[in-house]
Amino acid sequence: MLENIQADLARKRDLYHNYHGWFGRHVRNLMDLGALAVITYRFGHWAVQLKIPLVKHLLLLIYLLAKAVVIVSAGVYIPARAKIGKGFVIHNFSGIFISEGMIGRNCTVQQGVTIGGIRPNIWKGTPRPPRIADGVYIGAGAKILGDITIGNNVVVGANSVVITDIPDNCTVMGVPARIVSREEGREKPYGSPS
Repeated sequence: MLENIQADLARKRDLYHNYHGWFGRHVRNLMDLGALAVITYRFGHWAVQLKIPLVKHLLLLIYLLAKAVVIVSAGVYIPARAKIGKGFVIHNFSGIFISEGMIGRNCTVQQGVTIGGIRPNIWKGTPRPPRIADGVYIGAGAKILGDITIGNNVVVGANSVVITDIPDNCTVMGVPARIVSREEGREKPYGSPS
């Protein structure tokens, strides 16, 4: 848990909070509501996996209280059972819903993003949420919906609605989202510190 939190905070600091001095680089990064939402998720994900029942239930109670505060203050919902890789960054908070899907390493989410399954028919059971690979940037207001896969190093443009699979190294935009560029030679994930 601590290793993941350190990776998340370091990536956010390198990408967005390039302040000078120790206070600016470390403490101000922790005061960001997006970072607090990610830390709360990491704590909950760790607590859910514990094997000692009494400790697990006590920690889950603490997590539920912290999650309620994050939902009310930051407007970010991330369930503890979601699987999110290291280096996850929520840059601008508010109006973010992430389902119990899988998100790879070094992904960035902007405000107003929804990542979730679609249930077209209540008789078909629980929908599978999207699977998002490594190095994906999801722009403000984007919606990623359904049982789809987003490839490595994909950029999802602001206000796009993604309802089909997207291959690696693409930029998608629009409603519904369409591939607007392919960068086969892209070496680093979008948003990686240089």
